[in-house]
Amino acid sequence: MATINNAALTSVYNFYQADLVPRSSSGSPTAHKKKDLQDIYRSIVKLSKDEPVFLMDRSTELERYTIHMKESALRFREELTSIGGTEDERIFHRTAAFSSDPGVAEVTGYPEKSGDAEQPEALELEVKQLATPQENHGKFLPEDERDLPVGNYSFDVSTQNSNYELQFTISEGDRNGDIQKRLARLINNFKLGMSAEVEEDGAGNSALVIRSKGVGSRNGSGTHFSISDENTSQTSGIVDYLGIRKVTTPAEDAVYSVNGDYFTSPNNDVHLKEGFDLKLKSAAPGNPVMIAYKADVESMRDDIVSLAGSYNSFLRAASEYLDQQPRTSLLVNQMKSTSAYYTGGLAHMGLSQAEDGTISVDEEKLSESLRTEDTQEEMGMLKDFTKFALRKANELQLNPMDYVDKRIVAYKNPQEAHYANPYVTSAYSGMLFNGYM
Repeated sequence: MATINNAALTSVYNFYQADLVPRSSSGSPTAHKKKDLQDIYRSIVKLSKDEPVFLMDRSTELERYTIHMKESALRFREELTSIGGTEDERIFHRTAAFSSDPGVAEVTGYPEKSGDAEQPEALELEVKQLATPQENHGKFLPEDERDLPVGNYSFDVSTQNSNYELQFTISEGDRNGDIQKRLARLINNFKLGMSAEVEEDGAGNSALVIRSKGVGSRNGSGTHFSISDENTSQTSGIVDYLGIRKVTTPAEDAVYSVNGDYFTSPNNDVHLKEGFDLKLKSAAPGNPVMIAYKADVESMRDDIVSLAGSYNSFLRAASEYLDQQPRTSLLVNQMKSTSAYYTGGLAHMGLSQAEDGTISVDEEKLSESLRTEDTQEEMGMLKDFTKFALRKANELQLNPMDYVDKRIVAYKNPQEAHYANPYVTSAYSGMLFNGYM
């Protein structure tokens, strides 16, 4: 016997393997847990013990049929997995956190809670004050007058990270209102971490107001910027003339309580230890807001619509082979009769069955039903239907030969114990690698 050269075999394998490009999957396959693989193995062992001995035609048409049916079942299972359909406690059981008064506090993120896991109790949130910016409110000056001499002026702005000098020119025709508006544009255009605007009092006077874009007390200092013109390179005097040197409103931290416990935050985006992310939007002392979970109607509706679409695709894939593989009618008829039973009890939720067995969903009627009715019984029926469809998909994925026309040679005695026969599954186990075909 000739000695096998392992290095040569490896080179040949690598040469051919480089040309084998897997076909792209229609979805993202779910990563199997160890328990999932053990369950599949035990199912194959049980199947090989009970499966009768049979002969079948190994034609190209049969190969295409079994591969297509297996892939359709796999795709259907993956789509159900994406909506939590493989675990009973997660099927159509999505929840979302909500705020009883979004105008005071809005929920922007929350820990996912689903299934029969105990939901946390509602939190009582009270917003005492918001985190506020620093404000330097200038003096109100007559808009159409000016007491400042013509010339080149400048002033210094100091922030946490940098120092800036802003320069501008006052001409003969400029008035107080013109100067204030030009300085507001100058500050806003330079992006110094501040915003400026001109405020009018309705009596012909206006003031330049400068605010920090950042909020929070800055460790109690209350300042994010300072304005001066003592050491500027051009003419000084503009700061005191406009009255923008003094901090009129120091920046402050947000103050809020959760179930009676007080907290502070340097900004209005807060994260609670319970896992909720909130945006505080207005102070409401004495008016607590409830943060709690409720059914996520939109997600539940989308999941039900996705279930119907996935089921219809699976049913149509099986129906394509009714003429080529007559035994497929067993699967199709069973799916049609079962879906008819369930959709009959779900009509008021907007689900109905067409003549070909596919399921249609009236999304508007479904949303209205989920919002206004006690759908516990109907959701139970929907879960049972989903589990039935998933069970058929698992059976077909595990043994696509079950609906193939084949000649039975012998049945095994059900009263005797049988050993697992790995050759029973060899007819289709190779299809695991059909991505390279």
